[in-house]
Amino acid sequence: MDRAWWLVRPRYAAPTGVTLAAGATGAVVVAVLCAAATAPSEVTARVAVLALWTLAVGAFGGDLVAAVATGAIAWTVLNGFLVNRLGVLTWHGTADAVRLGVLLGAAGAGWLGALTRRVLRHRRHVVRLRAWLHGDGLTSISPNKEASHSG
Repeated sequence: MDRAWWLVRPRYAAPTGVTLAAGATGAVVVAVLCAAATAPSEVTARVAVLALWTLAVGAFGGDLVAAVATGAIAWTVLNGFLVNRLGVLTWHGTADAVRLGVLLGAAGAGWLGALTRRVLRHRRHVVRLRAWLHGDGLTSISPNKEASHSG
């Protein structure tokens, strides 16, 4: 496996299929709530709410593949049920390109936030380890602890 794969999906993350299933299910639930709460002409508000959902999947899932796939599924749900009626998918030119770009951009932004947090946390641990190895190793662990006299 490629050594940079941890950038796409961290080791502690749920499997991609599980994250994608949760993201797709959430996109459908969010779309139903948007359909109930907004007027059919408020497409921008519906796109914004679905973009927030894909951002959350990217940020909390930490999996780039699942986040981008969730954004694509959210676009099909948006196009089929919130822009059109009865699940009919049609291409509306630039408007659909912008909607797809917003959803995929939100997924990427959420993943970048998760990646930044992961890299900074990793860097903090590496700095602590280097300080421990090259400096005051054992004294920094327990500076107030005295040697025990068991004997």
